[in-house]
This record gives sequence, structure tokens and C-alpha cells, in this order.
Amino acid sequence: MIIFLKLMIDFFFGAWNEIVYRPVYNLVVYSYNFSPGPNLGWTIIGLAILIRFVFLYFTLRGYQQDKLLEKVKPEIEKVEADTKFSSREKIQKVSQLTKPLGINPVYESIPIFAQAIFLIALYQILQIGIKHAGYTNLYYFVIPPETINTVFFGYDLTHPSLLLSAIGAFTMFLERTWEYNEKKGLGLQSMSQKWDPLIVPGLTFIFLMLLPSAKAVFIATSVSFSLAIKSIMHIGR
Repeated sequence: MIIFLKLMIDFFFGAWNEIVYRPVYNLVVYSYNFSPGPNLGWTIIGLAILIRFVFLYFTLRGYQQDKLLEKVKPEIEKVEADTKFSSREKIQKVSQLTKPLGINPVYESIPIFAQAIFLIALYQILQIGIKHAGYTNLYYFVIPPETINTVFFGYDLTHPSLLLSAIGAFTMFLERTWEYNEKKGLGLQSMSQKWDPLIVPGLTFIFLMLLPSAKAVFIATSVSFSLAIKSIMHIGR
């Protein structure tokens, strides 16, 4: 049994290294070579935008689903206001209203999952890849830089930063507040949902203060991209 578990663990880490870590590591180093400076900060910003563009289709589908929900908002509000139904019955009736619209949460989940995977790999790169690995995981066509400049506007991106963490949390606050106001009345508002615009940014700030500030730069850029897309869509309407 112990041997089997060891084999499974070795397989998992081997698969992670070849399927996720190594490609992301090479992408970061390759992008760094062409970034202004070169500088790791601009590299992170560019990759954050690139990832959002790659998964832009799913992001737009998620926004379209939010627009579809607006059509049944009056019916949902009536269900919520009806005291004859229990909380469970209200959830079932709201589901019956939204199901014909083809609402699929997967569309919004895919970009979030992709960014989470990238952030995990980025943490490994910051802790090991650019410090101790000696560029041993690079593909043959990726030129290893002599050094990687991790100082971005005076902040070392391999260490936590109060200011950058606050900026990342603030952009998250703006997005969560916007989303909360848009979806208000489109479903049962639990206590956690009502406090979501404060809880998520607060947890984000704590999370970023414990990790390299490169993650704060990535999150601030990614969320700003979302806000820009939402603004463009609202202007288009």
C-alpha cells in the first residue's frame, strides 16, 4: 500500500511538472526576455492579460448568462417575496425559472480555474524556478536570461507588499461590488452573499500579504481586465 501511494504521488508530481509547471515556467522566462526592461512585473502583467484573452470566450458567455437572468428577475423577486414558500421551495422555484435559459456555471468557472492553476505554478516559479533551479527546466528554444529583475517600481515581487496587496484587494472589491449589485434580486441572498463584496476582498488581502507580491500584480491586472470588459459591454448596451 505504501509503495502504491508513493507511486501515485510520484506520478502526480511528475504529471504536474510536465503538464503545468514546466510549460508555465518556460512561458514566464520566454515572456520575460521580451518584456520592457526586461522586468518580471511587466511579464506578469502581460501574461495576466494573455490568459484573460485566451479564455475571453468563456468570460463573455458568463456575462451573457447574467444578462439572461435579468429577463426573469421580476419572477424571481416574486418568488422571494412570497412567504408561502420555504427557503428550500424558493430555491427549487428559482431553479425552475433559470434552467430553461441554459445557465451553466462552468463558463465562469473555467477562467477562474485557469488563473488559479497559473498562480500555483507562479508561486513555485518564484520560490524555486528563478532562484535555485538554474534554468534546468527550460525548453531548448528558450534563452535563459543572465538574471531576472524582480524589482517592479521599487517593490521586490518575490516578497509580500502591503501597497500591492491593498491594490489587488481594492480591485477585487470593485469587481465584487459591481457583480453583487448586478445580481441583487436574481437569487436567494444569503448572509454570506450579502457580505461577499467585503469578505472576498478581505480574504484576498490576507492571502496576498502572505505570498510574493507578484500574485498581487497578477490579480490586480486580471480583475482590471474584467472591469474593462464589463465597462465596454455596458457602453455597448
